[in-house]
Amino acid sequence: MNEKKSTFIATLIITSCVCLMPIVLGFILWDKLPEMLPQQYGWDDQVNWSLRKPAGFILCPAILALVNVVIQSVLRLSKQQLNKKVVLLISWLIPVLTLVVNCLMLLKAAGLGISAIHIVIPVLSLMFIIIGNYLPKTEPNGVVGVRAPWINGNPDVWAKTNRLGGILMVITGFVCLATCFTPIGKYVFVISLIVLMVITLVYSLILAARSR
Repeated sequence: MNEKKSTFIATLIITSCVCLMPIVLGFILWDKLPEMLPQQYGWDDQVNWSLRKPAGFILCPAILALVNVVIQSVLRLSKQQLNKKVVLLISWLIPVLTLVVNCLMLLKAAGLGISAIHIVIPVLSLMFIIIGNYLPKTEPNGVVGVRAPWINGNPDVWAKTNRLGGILMVITGFVCLATCFTPIGKYVFVISLIVLMVITLVYSLILAARSR
């Protein structure tokens, strides 16, 4: 077994275990958890739908562990050479998000007095900041980055679009992080995402048109 294959298998096993760790917390908190566990909250922090335990704390981590396996396999089978730091980031993104969000959701269900919005927005804001730092380092590929038909085929458009996209993601992350615990936090989050996507899309279209 070569070194790359050994590293892949080790990373796959470790990250999958991290994805499944909230299940352990679910059993630890069993007596404190309600019979019906919330799976999704609305903007008003009201439960949209629930599942009976233990399915309520097993299903989501299990599905995300499967998603992790698929992502790791795609990275492994990709013929394109990706920046090692970018690969490391992608490899751990789902596991870390699964661990943090699912554990906090279980603690909320067990009685932790925190709004679901105050869990999700800070986590996603940090994710934007981290991803934004790495986007400018990506080269044209079919796996990661700001991608569209008019972007993928032009290295110059790709580089400039992902550079701007990375900068905007970092700014969005800090803005959302600064406002997430305020009454306007959820509105700032949605508006910031829309602005981020629109500016990046329009910028990429302008670059593609100029390059013709």
